[in-house]
Amino acid sequence: MTKFPGPDGLGPGSLVAGYRIESRLGAGGMAVVYRALDERLRRPVALKVMASQWAADEDFRRRFAAEARAAAVVDNPHVIPVFEAGEADGMLFIAMRLVTGTDLTGLLQREGPLPPARALDLLSPVASALDAAHAIGLVHRDVKPGNILIDEAPGRADHVYLADFGLIKGAMSGASLTASGQYLGTPSYSAPEQIQGGPVDGRTDQYALACVAFELLTGRPPFEGNQPLTVLLAHLNDPVPALGERRPDLPAAAGRVLARALAKAPRERYPSCLDFTGRLRHVLGLPPYRAPGRGRPPTAGSVPGAIADRGQPGRRQRRRLLILPLAGAGLVAAVVIPLAVASPSTPKAAGDSSAKSPSAPRQSATPSPATTSSRPYSTLTDPGGTDRGNAASTAFAADGTTLAVADFDANTNGPDIGRLYLWNTTTKRITATLADPASQGVHSVVYAPGDATVAAGDNNGSTYLWSPRTRRITATLTDPGGLSVDAVAFSRDGATLAAADDNGNITGVNWTASVYLWNTRTGKNTAILTDPAAKGIFSVAFSPDGTLAAGDGNGSTYLWNTTTKVISATLPDIDGLGVVAVAFSPDGTILAAGDKNGSTYLWNTATGAAIATLSDPGGSGVAAVAFSPDGTILAAGDTNGSTYLWNTAAKRVTSVLTDPASQGVAAVAFSPDGTILAAGDTNGSTYLWHISR
Repeated sequence: MTKFPGPDGLGPGSLVAGYRIESRLGAGGMAVVYRALDERLRRPVALKVMASQWAADEDFRRRFAAEARAAAVVDNPHVIPVFEAGEADGMLFIAMRLVTGTDLTGLLQREGPLPPARALDLLSPVASALDAAHAIGLVHRDVKPGNILIDEAPGRADHVYLADFGLIKGAMSGASLTASGQYLGTPSYSAPEQIQGGPVDGRTDQYALACVAFELLTGRPPFEGNQPLTVLLAHLNDPVPALGERRPDLPAAAGRVLARALAKAPRERYPSCLDFTGRLRHVLGLPPYRAPGRGRPPTAGSVPGAIADRGQPGRRQRRRLLILPLAGAGLVAAVVIPLAVASPSTPKAAGDSSAKSPSAPRQSATPSPATTSSRPYSTLTDPGGTDRGNAASTAFAADGTTLAVADFDANTNGPDIGRLYLWNTTTKRITATLADPASQGVHSVVYAPGDATVAAGDNNGSTYLWSPRTRRITATLTDPGGLSVDAVAFSRDGATLAAADDNGNITGVNWTASVYLWNTRTGKNTAILTDPAAKGIFSVAFSPDGTLAAGDGNGSTYLWNTTTKVISATLPDIDGLGVVAVAFSPDGTILAAGDKNGSTYLWNTATGAAIATLSDPGGSGVAAVAFSPDGTILAAGDTNGSTYLWNTAAKRVTSVLTDPASQGVAAVAFSPDGTILAAGDTNGSTYLWHISR
């Protein structure tokens, strides 16, 4: 065998661990990638061989073995499959799938800035692969166009792979330099915390992915310079360039999404990579990304190098070692063959303010076998509730232990006596009772992000901001001409509070219903959004991007742009009845609107199209809706005394939770981890249910 004197010391015909070298594909400072033939299975592979000086480094060898084994558990169809890794004749090597096509660098050179649909079809699978790694505590740390490969085999759809996990580390690993002083990462795609050597996690990869997204849409990365140090300093200090200056045809909201993913502080970015790409898809008017099923999509014979395990059809080949801990290798395991790739057509843009007629089929299902307990595990009964009470609204704090319950406490002989109770769901005890200063019934409650404030809307047209810590009111927000605050909602950053008020003639004559937007820092009213139908607004909810949904008594749900104060879409209720409850899915791509006829409508928020109509079996009116934190379950509280749990993918009822007191369900809320559902009823009790996942 040809001696291996350096990174490029192997020639055609050389044999490494049973792999016959055919040609060189690329090289970096620490490794060379070759096209090779696996002589045992007669398949082509991409063979990465480490330079001899690194193979002699005992610390590097230990990292190679330990980190490769750790990363082997990343199981995602968009992670480049690795067939074997090991050592032969003093050389460390890794054999992986040979991808026929290009990488994103080559694609940009070939096509230039991409249409939004094309760009997101490439980015979303990468986001899913990164989230899979992050879920097991691993961080890639070198996400860049050269490490995103596109398999472009003729006759089938392109398939995207995330490759070269050479810099992968455990989450919170902070070192950005190797022992020899080499920087771990690529300057144009490096997050500030990575540059500074601080702790890194999945949001570090999100930052890099946002840099790639910016480049796909504009043709250039966000930060540029003649020297690597100049680029690194720009990541640390410079504001994110305005997307609109480079792509004026794209909506301004897309620039805001990218700016958030490129925030200097990790805490200000999106919770996950799919949250980021999902939000970008939404503002660009693209349909939600649907991740493929588990397992590798190519089958035997469909992709170069894909050979099924002979004798055991369907069994996926065992992956031995997945990852090499490279530092700056930046290698592309791909054969670049120019192939014509048709860009998918761009879906219809987000709906305008004109009404759209829902066309989705109505789903009315016989419940499947229960997926949760048939009885609540705890009952929280508000003092003074009983037959005069009404647990009108519930909200969990972020700690998952504290539950706020708004009790209407109707008094037939005088004013409504409203109370807000804070319960400890572990001890089943009230930790605080917050009394409405006007002695009016409390209709609605919501926690601000961070739990520093809880807002309670009452029957007198006021919303009180309480400090849960001090039990004191920090602000009183009184709607001009207010009658009854039926719903409250905080924006994602907590800076804006929306209060839905029936501020008009309660008999229905000249009824004017409005949503008041309040600046929670100054206590000032910043806007009044008036219901076009003047039929009373019963429910409000903010999407992650700041869009406000408002459901009214005329059966319409309005989507408001809270920046321009203009309605961006009107979603009509099929039955024309009042929309009493609204909720966005966690990623904001779906809006659920529950009506007085016992149905919940699911809407695509990007297109304004109806997805499905979920009709509660025997339902008499949906009074409350809530998505589970992962978006897979929708809880619909019905005035018939049952809470229906819908599988949002299958559009089927999986459980029916029946109120033990046979009272109507007025409020539902999931705990932050999705394991508990709180359901408040019209008798003043809140039932806690264990939810099986």
